[in-house]
Amino acid sequence: MDNHVLLTNYLSNLKVDLFMADYNLCGRDWRDLDYTPDYSKFYFICDGEGWLKIGDREYYPKPGQLFLMPEGVNQSYSCISDQPFEKYWCHFSAKVGDINLFNMIELSHVCREVDPHVIQEIFSSLTSHMKSDKVYAHLLAKSKLMELFSYFIMNIDVDEITFKNLSSIEKLTKILTYIDAHIERNITIHELAEIAYMHPNYFIRLFKQQIGVPPIQYITRKKITKAKELLRSTQRSVGEIAHDLGFSDLYYFSKQFKKNVGQSPSEFRQGTVVLK
Repeated sequence: MDNHVLLTNYLSNLKVDLFMADYNLCGRDWRDLDYTPDYSKFYFICDGEGWLKIGDREYYPKPGQLFLMPEGVNQSYSCISDQPFEKYWCHFSAKVGDINLFNMIELSHVCREVDPHVIQEIFSSLTSHMKSDKVYAHLLAKSKLMELFSYFIMNIDVDEITFKNLSSIEKLTKILTYIDAHIERNITIHELAEIAYMHPNYFIRLFKQQIGVPPIQYITRKKITKAKELLRSTQRSVGEIAHDLGFSDLYYFSKQFKKNVGQSPSEFRQGTVVLK
């Protein structure tokens, strides 16, 4: 297991909240220096010229580029000519559990190789939903923000993503590997905390902060994923599968399966082709 697995867990538990979004022509007085926002931003440059500084890196964005400006990072921006930016933009938060995603990982600030028609369509829908008074509009706008964030991740080099708090990440990577290798056992918090050399209460807090869900919930999800695999690929009974995955109570297994999958184990099996 490598950091790709940890990144997958972060992103699968990502929660976003959209605050503002619009399309506008920046004025010639568009300028702010050395401020640290408590929200993150996406800029999609459509035309014009300008200057951005994110942390200690300076950029002169070109039309067609998508920029990420993370929460909690010192920033500056200004107009630099008689042709200021025309841009789509949005302000948002991105968290895993209660932790700002950008306190956990450092991403590239710019996604240069994008299809401008795709980004423009996403932003156009996003801003339209934000301005709508429909009761479901903000939900649709958030879904477009998730689509935009996914597109950004898809089009950067994930191997260049920097993980912060490496000592904690190394411990969690070891824990996730252990869970995968022993998923058919009844894994306890105590044994996981011992592997991480932590007090169980501190371990639970750290796991939830970094992964987004408590360890028992994560283990249950992994067991259900394994159960789905076994229901598809074997003819073992539901009771046998539950027992082999450490569930002593068939009713509890079925309840957890339906909670995570939306179907009972038997209904799920009937909807799949069993390999013989």
